[in-house]
Amino acid sequence: MACREIDAVKEYLSDLVVPHKRCNVNIIPDHITMLHGSKSRKQISRKRRAHKSNTLTRKQYAELGLNALPRKQLKYEQMLPLHKLWRGYIREHLGLREGEEAVPQVHEKRYDEFSRQLVKMDLHGAILRVLQSKCETLIGLNGICVMDTKNVLKLLGEDNLLRTVPKSECVFGMQVGSMEFTIFGQHLNMRPAERSVKKIKGFVEPFM
Repeated sequence: MACREIDAVKEYLSDLVVPHKRCNVNIIPDHITMLHGSKSRKQISRKRRAHKSNTLTRKQYAELGLNALPRKQLKYEQMLPLHKLWRGYIREHLGLREGEEAVPQVHEKRYDEFSRQLVKMDLHGAILRVLQSKCETLIGLNGICVMDTKNVLKLLGEDNLLRTVPKSECVFGMQVGSMEFTIFGQHLNMRPAERSVKKIKGFVEPFM
């Protein structure tokens, strides 16, 4: 125990004794035990805020160009291994057993959970094609999804061109094995990390 702390305790205890008897007070330092309290929630929250301030904000992240992809360096063939990994991931994510190629029917118990998992899936590595769009020039575009943001998907085509496709304006087609899915872009309008943990309370439109 520090001498300063001992002196402070002695002074405090002496003040509790009437003045004319203070000279008879004998405080033995070995009999003093200091209890150090834990940090308050306020102190902990301040420390957390200070720690968070060291991380980059989304605006700073964008200004540094960390969310941009090189348009000329990307090659379709280089993304094929990513697509192969995605095929294994999506089967596991949807709970499909080996050899299973059937989508649960609407009346089956698995259907609701299956539909929710489709909404929550990660699209990085998926081959998508635009089936319908308010912008006619986007219809028919297809490629491997190399970036999934809140509002757009970036697809790398076989011609090695990177195209930006708005989610809410389009309906996408996706194939898993022999199964074909139609995905409404409006269901995907959030960041992948947020979408994967979002609790879906309402009814999810069926994926045909």
